[in-house]
Amino acid sequence: MLPIPPIVQLGVAPSEKAATLRVVSKRLSLTVPHSLSVEDALARVHALGDYFQNRHGMAMRWESERVGHLSGRYLLISIDGRFSVDDGAVHLDGQDPGMLLRRKALDYLQRKLETYLDPTTPLAELPTA
Repeated sequence: MLPIPPIVQLGVAPSEKAATLRVVSKRLSLTVPHSLSVEDALARVHALGDYFQNRHGMAMRWESERVGHLSGRYLLISIDGRFSVDDGAVHLDGQDPGMLLRRKALDYLQRKLETYLDPTTPLAELPTA
């Protein structure tokens, strides 16, 4: 979706000072370190994507070998996030659900990522549904 120019959002002329204000959706960033090989971390993030797809009906598509995009709705919350897997960490950049749900969303995602990236849990034992 293309952003609406600030002039349309605020209904003011471009020469007015208020026109410099923009309604920008906030983003959340989360980095979870891991001690796995990149291949194992990728397999585990794929399993987590399968879990979100099968359990919550969200769409997980892979943009490249190490970058995935998760989107959908859970209850009344729109989900739009990007996973990327690096050596030593998994990064998540996603839409901020707002002040009231921000902490719960971050805690939930961090717990899920830590669970799926735990080297003591075999990949086959991670839930995918």
